[in-house]
Amino acid sequence: MNGQERDESELIARALEGDSQAYTSIVSLYRDAVLSYVLGIVQNNEDAEDICQESFQKCFRYLESYDSRYAFSTWLYTIAQNTSLDFLRKRRLPSSPLSEISSDGSHERISTPVLTPEDNMINDQAIENLIKAIQNLPAIYRKIAELRFIHDYPLEEIAIELNLPLGTVKTRVSRSKKILNNIWKS
Repeated sequence: MNGQERDESELIARALEGDSQAYTSIVSLYRDAVLSYVLGIVQNNEDAEDICQESFQKCFRYLESYDSRYAFSTWLYTIAQNTSLDFLRKRRLPSSPLSEISSDGSHERISTPVLTPEDNMINDQAIENLIKAIQNLPAIYRKIAELRFIHDYPLEEIAIELNLPLGTVKTRVSRSKKILNNIWKS
């Protein structure tokens, strides 16, 4: 274990004990890199800032589940990637506030989020970048990544669609995430 890994492990251990200075140090150490990574996905500064902050919140909320046999940065980038993709999915889906649904379940009026042309362009560019990245995946992962990350299929449906065991689908989704992480970083 080199000096940086030892310092990182110490910070994580202190954070797990509730040391707020350790949290601050971890954010200081990784914030710029995570923000840059997220910007490569969403390409909007304000959204990237929010996603970066949310990624660190999730990181600290689930820090107990971090497996120290693996690089902390990879775990953190995976959280940031998933948070970014969740953000993009949510922006694409129209929604109706609960207050607009009557007691019989019908909608009084249909509401969809109004996106500015700039928002639409940014969203389209992010999805286009994701599609290009998926096209750079090895053939064995392309269809699974497309179904999971573009069409938001549940793992079980992907297994049925591709006639693969669920464990194989989970493994390929995980591996495709790692490869996409490397593509986003470069």
